[in-house]
Parts: sequence; C-alpha cells; structure tokens
Amino acid sequence: MEDLEPRVYRQRLIIEGHYTIEADGETIRKYLAELSEVLKMRIFAGPFSWPPDKWTRPEVELHELNGFVAWTESGCQIYAWRFCNFFTADIYSCKKFDAKKVVEFTKNFFKTKDMVFKEF
Repeated sequence: MEDLEPRVYRQRLIIEGHYTIEADGETIRKYLAELSEVLKMRIFAGPFSWPPDKWTRPEVELHELNGFVAWTESGCQIYAWRFCNFFTADIYSCKKFDAKKVVEFTKNFFKTKDMVFKEF
C-alpha cells in the first residue's frame, strides 16, 4: 500500500485465531486492559465490550462479542465469535510497538494453537 502521508507514523497489526478459553465481555475487557499495559499505551476511554453480558441483559442472544479501547496513541478493536471460538484483533497505533511481543501475549491470553497475523 502506498504511504500517502510519510510525516505521520502509523503501525497496524491484525491478529486472528481460534481461542480455547471461555470468552465473555469481561474476557474482552481484560484482554484490552492487559494489552494496553503490554504496549505501554495510555488509555483514555474503555476498555468497552458489547453486546452486554448475559447476566446484565439476559434477553440479548449473544453470538459474537466486540470490544474497543481508545489510547492516546490510537486504539484496538476486537471481535469474537462464540459459535466457532474465533477472534480478530485490529491494533492501530501512531506510536511504534513490538509486534512480536503483542503476538506472543495474544497467543498466550487466548490459548490459541492456530493464530495468524499481519503487520502493516
């Protein structure tokens, strides 16, 4: 992809895989909070997850989970599908970070065996 604005530093990492842990809204928020610590990012909003957990909104049928954290340096969006135990994390930052460290953290957090990733 052509770099249309070389004066602005951007780093993006997309990670996907099948998770082997129990996942709910709290799991998503915990991942985003711990990821923020691993990256040494400053949180200014979140972490959030939706839809609501079955305990707070039992009428909502949960098939997938989403989460977001906003950092001063950018943010992360994560999606998780319960019916197939699959997740996608999209990390975007204007601050340089160690992608290998993030990949290893994510692999260990979700206890995945088949994770793939791509850095931009």
